Amino acid sequence: MPSLSTADAGLLFWLLAALHVIGLATMFFARLPRSHRLHTICHHGFFACLIIVAGATLFTIVTQSNWWVWSGTTFSLMAVGATAELGHAAHATGF
Repeated sequence: MPSLSTADAGLLFWLLAALHVIGLATMFFARLPRSHRLHTICHHGFFACLIIVAGATLFTIVTQSNWWVWSGTTFSLMAVGATAELGHAAHATGF
């Protein structure tokens, strides 16, 4: 099994930190209204970051690093944040 002891821990930390911040930012930008001209770019960027964060999670699990928790949490926040409906619930008339 690969080990993180051979990699520079500081470099790995900053790469993962940047990846998590970018991933969460793309989640917010993917929530732009469809009428916005950047919607498609942000949407594709979100899915690319989601895949990269998933890969980082798998990498840190395989290398037995405790940093998998941060990647897993970011992945979960991105998945829920992109699909959560934050508007008001529609009230059905007639019930």
